Amino acid sequence: MTTWTPNLDPQLPRYLAIAQAIAADLESGRLSPGDKLPTHRELAWQLGVTVGTVTRAYQEAERRGLVSGEVGRGSFLRDPLAGRRAAVTAGERGPLDLQGAVPPRVCNLADFDQALMRLMADPQRLDHLDYPPVAGLPEHRDMARSWLRRAGVDVATSQVALTAGAQHGLLAILGTVARAGETLLVEPLTYPTVQPIARQLGLRLEPLRADDEGILPDSLDHAVRNGPGRILYLVPTLHNPTSIVLSDARRRAIAAIAQAQNLTIVEDDIFRLLLSEAPPTLQSLAPERSWYISSLSKTVAPGLRIGFVAAPPKQVENLLRTMFATGGRAVGITAHIAQGWIETGVAQRILGNIRTELESRRAAVLPTLEGLQVQCTPGSPFAWVTLPDFWRPIEFVSAALAMGIKLSPGDAFAVDRSVPCNGMRLCFGGAPSLPLLVQACEQLARLAAEEPVAHYQAMA
Repeated sequence: MTTWTPNLDPQLPRYLAIAQAIAADLESGRLSPGDKLPTHRELAWQLGVTVGTVTRAYQEAERRGLVSGEVGRGSFLRDPLAGRRAAVTAGERGPLDLQGAVPPRVCNLADFDQALMRLMADPQRLDHLDYPPVAGLPEHRDMARSWLRRAGVDVATSQVALTAGAQHGLLAILGTVARAGETLLVEPLTYPTVQPIARQLGLRLEPLRADDEGILPDSLDHAVRNGPGRILYLVPTLHNPTSIVLSDARRRAIAAIAQAQNLTIVEDDIFRLLLSEAPPTLQSLAPERSWYISSLSKTVAPGLRIGFVAAPPKQVENLLRTMFATGGRAVGITAHIAQGWIETGVAQRILGNIRTELESRRAAVLPTLEGLQVQCTPGSPFAWVTLPDFWRPIEFVSAALAMGIKLSPGDAFAVDRSVPCNGMRLCFGGAPSLPLLVQACEQLARLAAEEPVAHYQAMA
């Protein structure tokens, strides 16, 4: 039997700290594959914990592929690299990613192969290796326009530009309409990448007040009348990270304020098509002052890296100058694939399959989180989970990572420290299978119910 005294991380629950110590000592060489671990009772006595805590720790280590238990003989260490190779073979790459708001992979090889064969059959296919126009080729802008119409955005092709994803579209829009030193009005919890974009452009973020239905029109009106803000950025449909859908009445109130106060609206609507029905876009309510962003990343496949921007009338040329300066544009080959999928109905079928798979995952996951406060609008690819008061989001996310699960802490979405954010975002699409997702969520629910050791130390 191996003589082993683990060094426990005080920030983690004891059972997780023991499992993490096993992993660390195997990696450092302090422990070796084939070593027999102390019995549950012996290690419990040595560490001053219950036998149940050690049992739970060994079970967690076994789940990670670090330990194998043999009835009547004890617990033996396994080769962690072999476990990692097995995990890759099973479709997992490192920690289980419940952090990224990506769609579940429902595309099949036949669809992808057909797209590649269509590319091979194009006699002008070498042209896709050239620089495309900044706004995209005319046929690709037509394709983007047809996809935007599915969201209720009906603009002329001349108002449409293709970008290298929605994030690039947002950077280009803000680089076009905002000047350094200006204030950008945002939701109190917002898309995290807005913050580095704002710093890069020299913009100040001002959070508006919001409730369970989204931003409050009175807060917007007050901010515009009493402050320097003249640009509003928001995610009104399946808001990131709370999944809230802004109501029809609030959208109309916001559009009316924007028109009365000469406010520019940047509407990030990349999740919209995950809903079968949604309220009208702000772009349709105030088209003369709205910039609309969509993409295929959340509704078809993130790797295509194609975003669609609908600009207000006579504004697209200003956008294209910014896009040219930043060097970003859609790649011709992926635009060609997207065009084929949209024109043949494959993209719409993939979208339908993503909706169905997400619904199955939500239905399976939400019961595992019973006892926690969860906000998850039907159609959403993620849930906003409010944590018990004894957990800080960053501590919980660190503990989850030690279990092999990646999450996003609420702090990442908060515009400033005045915004309450005692939660975390849990995404459904990144798990390679439904059983793995359910298993992970069951573990997270157990973790959330257990107070961290650091909590007690802080009160000592």
